[in-house]
Amino acid sequence: MLDLYNNKYDRKILKENIYAVKLMDILKTQTLDITFVVRYILSDLYQIHIDDMNISIEDVIKYQPHINKRELEKALLDYNSDSDSVEDFQTFAERESK
Repeated sequence: MLDLYNNKYDRKILKENIYAVKLMDILKTQTLDITFVVRYILSDLYQIHIDDMNISIEDVIKYQPHINKRELEKALLDYNSDSDSVEDFQTFAERESK
């Protein structure tokens, strides 16, 4: 399991472990780019914990102060593809249980 509070991980590792950790913990501890925030942190496709379902744009700005709010809002409006994202949780869980 990832030790988010003591280590920094790259995008690939975070994606591979997206269902193993809370998105809020990723948001609080890792340095993220706007694309990762839009595709994962703010996407309801990956919000499996109650805490993650309540993540707001304000939370993103609070924990990722290098991200510009207007740029984030624009990225959210422009985003319409999940091509870089990982598989859905059900597919992931079924694969991992084999």
